[in-house]
Amino acid sequence: MATQLIRAQVMLDPEDYRRLQALANEAGKSLSETLREAVLRFLDEQERQKQEQLRKALAEMRQIREQNAARYGVYKGDLVNEAREERERQMEDVWKQWS
Repeated sequence: MATQLIRAQVMLDPEDYRRLQALANEAGKSLSETLREAVLRFLDEQERQKQEQLRKALAEMRQIREQNAARYGVYKGDLVNEAREERERQMEDVWKQWS
């Protein structure tokens, strides 16, 4: 089953149109097919750049985490459980005040 395509109108400078048409002719493809391939390559490159930015941000965060661990050490406790227990104690204190 063929992929459904959506018609879109694109305005090009005459020189860009000429170059695109020449590229399509050299490849033995239609102008539309050549343009779809160019758009796909552009979108793929944008996604690749975005992923690279995310990888760099994560690497920077990892470096900061390692620097903080070296500087301050790593907490060995269970923060979630400790917060939960503290909240339960607070609730018990409130309950005792109202009982």
